[in-house]
Amino acid sequence: MATEDDPILTTRDAAIILGVSVKTAQTWIEQGQIESWKTPGGHRRVRASAVNALREQLGNRRHTSINTESAVALVIASDAALPAYLEAAAAAGLRGIGQSDPLNAMLDAGIAMPAVIAVELMRADWERLSMCRRLLQSRDLAHARMLVVTDMSAAQVEADLGVLSRVTLLQAPADKPAFAAALASCLALAPSDDRDAPAYPVAANEAARLRAVERTGLVDSVNDPEFDEVVQLTAETLRVPISLMTLLTPERQWFKARWGLNAHETPRPWAFCNFTIMQNDVFVVEDASVDPRFDANPLVTDEPRIRFYAGAPLRDAEGNALGALCGIDRQPRMMDATLKRRLVNLAALASDRIALVTRKRLDRWNRGA
Repeated sequence: MATEDDPILTTRDAAIILGVSVKTAQTWIEQGQIESWKTPGGHRRVRASAVNALREQLGNRRHTSINTESAVALVIASDAALPAYLEAAAAAGLRGIGQSDPLNAMLDAGIAMPAVIAVELMRADWERLSMCRRLLQSRDLAHARMLVVTDMSAAQVEADLGVLSRVTLLQAPADKPAFAAALASCLALAPSDDRDAPAYPVAANEAARLRAVERTGLVDSVNDPEFDEVVQLTAETLRVPISLMTLLTPERQWFKARWGLNAHETPRPWAFCNFTIMQNDVFVVEDASVDPRFDANPLVTDEPRIRFYAGAPLRDAEGNALGALCGIDRQPRMMDATLKRRLVNLAALASDRIALVTRKRLDRWNRGA
């Protein structure tokens, strides 16, 4: 493949494409999951084709009907400027939604839950300034970054909007390349202390995913025989001592059903299922003790001393990943195509049961029961 068709990327570029933190991308590159080399200055570089191949493997590309292949950018600008900005968003790999009216923009933000909100904010534009304040204060949009294209100084914008920790400023007028680069920079923003950054991949639609988990009403619910039956069947099918049906909340991996394990939950950073929900197929770890992603995990170094893990994502009726159905062994193992297919089928069964429970719960709520 010619160089111009397969550009060279930095680790940060790879992280943006994969939808993970820079730290996670570094781990995968060092592990060899992405072929790389070092520059004379000691910096890692990769080809776009290698990154996209891993992205396909991880299953970040959902079915087109779900329409979440790329993160969403809500662009609020004048009618004249919108077409160029939306073209730049597409060039940055984002699905752009354009608005010129501040009120409609706030409605769109609540529906689309964008990863980035780009606003053309000029001096004395009080209506859009008020809109920016409300968007930044919204708890539902706490995940979103804001790009402000403005003719004001950073000090002036900070005086109007407050601390700019979630805001990137771009001096107006901005051409398409500069706007696209600034959008990519917004997506790459991470906490200054790497210890605060998650060591696991997080989907671009994480906020919507968490709302879907909450809609099920299953977290912290009592044992349910129809889900207990699924994990028992999974353990017997895979011939493993442990099987779990997990739901991933912001802080916890909670077990709706479990077989062969007494614990009810773990901290979310420990969850192998963080990787499972990023793909459509089965995620397999043959020996966690030699996998750099998991070798220091407390579930590997201490009880239950996980070695083998195989998980398939659980999804709601809209395709949101809620958690995983997984099988676990204390011994390293391999998994053939037949067992993978059976695990996918069992996960589909569990997903159907989740959808039924969710629908019944919402129907009761709508009836006021």
